[in-house]
Amino acid sequence: METRTPERLYALLIKLRPLERGTLMPFSGELIHAAWLEWIRAAAPDVAGMLHDGNRRRLFTCSNLHFPFPAHRLREAERANVHLPLDPEKVYTIRMTLLLGDLFPLLYHSLMYCSTKEAGAGKQPFMRLGKQNFLLEEVISSPEDTSGWTGYTSFARLVERVRNVHLKPEEVLEGDFASLAAFHRGNASSPYGKHYALLPLPCYVFPWLARRWQELAPPELAGIVRCEQIERYIADEGVVIEDHALQTHRVQFNHHPQRGFLGSCTYRLRGPDETPGEAGELSVRRQLVLLLWLAFYTGIGYKTTMGMGQFRLR
Repeated sequence: METRTPERLYALLIKLRPLERGTLMPFSGELIHAAWLEWIRAAAPDVAGMLHDGNRRRLFTCSNLHFPFPAHRLREAERANVHLPLDPEKVYTIRMTLLLGDLFPLLYHSLMYCSTKEAGAGKQPFMRLGKQNFLLEEVISSPEDTSGWTGYTSFARLVERVRNVHLKPEEVLEGDFASLAAFHRGNASSPYGKHYALLPLPCYVFPWLARRWQELAPPELAGIVRCEQIERYIADEGVVIEDHALQTHRVQFNHHPQRGFLGSCTYRLRGPDETPGEAGELSVRRQLVLLLWLAFYTGIGYKTTMGMGQFRLR
């Protein structure tokens, strides 16, 4: 399959049921990432190779496996890396976003094949996480789902929508970092080395999203986001953190602990808007709104393909 410019973005919830009782580590983002690639490899090896070997554009995101337990219990288990029980009578959920339009029909046809196979030969495992096998229960893509984490759009539709939005002189945007988030900063040549930034400062969030837009958007829309303009607006403190309810957190990957943060953050976009220089350009504040809408699909920050950085505006 050719790698074409993605025209549509999808956010899906995949509901799974374990085949038998067992346990699983509380943060399984790495396992889900590997299982998804293995599942695609069986259906379309060339696509799996492109996703795994390239991974430069990060054409999908995966969440952690969501257990049906209260949030405080899940956070405690993640911090202590205490395995959680799996019950065949309960349903567990994965959120996946597809940032390459061609992946959706591939997923759809593979799911139809899986359903046909199950109907003809009894229940077959859909996905294996660690030592645990899961059956496919349901896939949800409707924007009307009550979870608030599903939907689909296109880059053109996002641009059209932001052109028509009414911005107040000082616009307030509140969003939730629903899974562990962090920003990988520094480099090996620095005398201080690398580190993980544990706050969603505007200078981390918006330039990161601007780069994702330019990586993923069709050529005719990539330039609608102007990185230099956004960085200047941030440097002039045009966007500030108005409020937050953030807390540091940590999870355990296979070979190392990972620190980050969770919670809500409110950004204030201060006016006045810059007047676009040319017809068709977006003001800088509209660009920032556009990028936070994009974040619903791309996530924000480090290891978004392994369960981190899930984000949505309220």
